[in-house]
Amino acid sequence: MITGEYLVLHGALALAVPVRTGQEMIVSPGHEDHVLRWESYYEGRCWFEARFSVPGMKILSTSDPDTADYLKNILEQAGKMNKGFLETKSSWYIRANLGFDRTWGLGSSSSLISNIASWFGIDPFKLFFATQKGSGYDIACARADGPIWYRLMIGSPVIQKVNFDPPFADKLAFVYSGAKQDSSASVSKFLDSVRFTGTARQRITDIGRELPMATSLMEFDALINEHEDIMSDLLGLPKVHDERFLDYQGSIKSLGAWGGDFLLATHESGHKAIRDYFKGKGLSVIFPFRGFVLGTSR
Repeated sequence: MITGEYLVLHGALALAVPVRTGQEMIVSPGHEDHVLRWESYYEGRCWFEARFSVPGMKILSTSDPDTADYLKNILEQAGKMNKGFLETKSSWYIRANLGFDRTWGLGSSSSLISNIASWFGIDPFKLFFATQKGSGYDIACARADGPIWYRLMIGSPVIQKVNFDPPFADKLAFVYSGAKQDSSASVSKFLDSVRFTGTARQRITDIGRELPMATSLMEFDALINEHEDIMSDLLGLPKVHDERFLDYQGSIKSLGAWGGDFLLATHESGHKAIRDYFKGKGLSVIFPFRGFVLGTSR
């Protein structure tokens, strides 16, 4: 999300962009009666596997108990929303193929939930809110084919497509900060400790609406810098530019759980200047805006 994960929880509008890389889930008949076998892959390597009883969803074996418990909860909640679905067959084999490193924070959980909801034939937002803490914007992104405006109105998602392919896109890039954040934990901390005003919420909304309309990098930078100032004040945390990249000659916008995951970096000299600077800081996972964001020209 480009703007406002935290304030979206209380009605602010945010600008969010889905990326081209994602996660697929292949569902096939299994080979063990009354067993659901799950395997998750990245770059052809299985990083997680588990076997669950059907019915009952008891964990029979797994390579990672914590991940198995997490998946079990999602499947159980999905089962409550479509009762008896798993029992339509006595055995299942599920293969999930992740198109990005799961430590990057690009939505491995949300794309998983979206895929499971599609398989069960249920509302992905209901499944998300039953199992996660957050605004649900990443579920909207998992289903979107381009940038969107997203907000919660009386707890219900409101999604609107928006054209966000700026003429200065060659001067924008996404940089993995090297510090994945636990979004659920960050949201909990925000809800427990932060008090904000209607003025802040309205200004975050205005910034979300104004960003796609920016016609110059200078105008865009002013908006994301203002957003960083607002969030820094609300959270009582330093801006990532000031804390880690004070000598950077462009603007930096925190994404995801604030201060972790990916950053949006801008530079008047373009993508090469962004890449050279951050590689010099030991950060090598860098994607140009165009070609990475769905709904933009390559």
